[in-house]
Amino acid sequence: MPARRTALWTGTALLLCGGLWWSWAAQAPGARAAVRLSPAATQGSTAAGAQPTSPNAVAALQPDPTRTQRSVAQVRQALFERGSLRGVRPDGGFRLDAQGRLRPDHAVRRRFDQLLTTLGEASIEELGALLQQQARAELGSDDGAAQVMAVWERYLQLQRQLAPAGSTGSAPTADSLALALQERARQRRLVLGNDWAEAFYGDEEAALQARLSNAPSQAPTGEQAGTALPAAARAPQPGEDLTALQRQREAALGPEAAARLQALDQAQAAWTENIQATRRALTRLQGAAELSALQRQQAIDQLIESRFAPEDRLRARAVLGLISP
Repeated sequence: MPARRTALWTGTALLLCGGLWWSWAAQAPGARAAVRLSPAATQGSTAAGAQPTSPNAVAALQPDPTRTQRSVAQVRQALFERGSLRGVRPDGGFRLDAQGRLRPDHAVRRRFDQLLTTLGEASIEELGALLQQQARAELGSDDGAAQVMAVWERYLQLQRQLAPAGSTGSAPTADSLALALQERARQRRLVLGNDWAEAFYGDEEAALQARLSNAPSQAPTGEQAGTALPAAARAPQPGEDLTALQRQREAALGPEAAARLQALDQAQAAWTENIQATRRALTRLQGAAELSALQRQQAIDQLIESRFAPEDRLRARAVLGLISP
């Protein structure tokens, strides 16, 4: 295999797995020189970009109720005065539109990623509390801060889900990397929603796709080899024969990749069905004249808690219009 092609595929694979996690450091003047990660932070912080790189990194993203949580002032001092962010200003930022809604912006991800580089120096609960205080101070709004925290929880959920699969030992091909990019892009949109996934990852995905489009397939299957992959990896259309689509995927991509895509389809369908059913129930509750305002709110809270896992509730509330998205 030519060295140039090998380098292209290897570099693209690393970018896809790492998610350009260090983008915030490259974009913040002087930040790269100032950041000094502790060994513990280095071990845990790679979860920030697109996926954790070790079981320890995934564990670091999970709340630990047994750990004593420091105050926000103590955490800020530990990170920005004595720790790995010493001498560095908070990166990125938050903006509200004219209606008071948080704008989907890559700058929000840069703030998230900067804080996540300090995992090991601070717990995920401490980072969340610090982030909430930063958002409240910068936006001057409790509702704006709540919107930031809703996106933060979805971002953490994405990192927990994108733990790396074991290596097969075979060299990556343009087709296998393109498939991985398609799967990753769909999962990001499933968890974050389309607007936030585009804001956080759109430019990155476009750049990776451009690199892949210039890499010839290692195992072409005829003149349609270059177009068969995107057609097979796409999401199903409403009313489409899912059995036929799955057969197409297995023929073009192999059974393992087809199974992963099918799992994404099923997760998306289950989410959509749950949202629709919850919206119907919500409409009935909102029209129930016999309920007081307090009783109605309690019933809505119980409805959300009964239908969604804890990590999905903030996102569901945003989708259902119960909080600003």
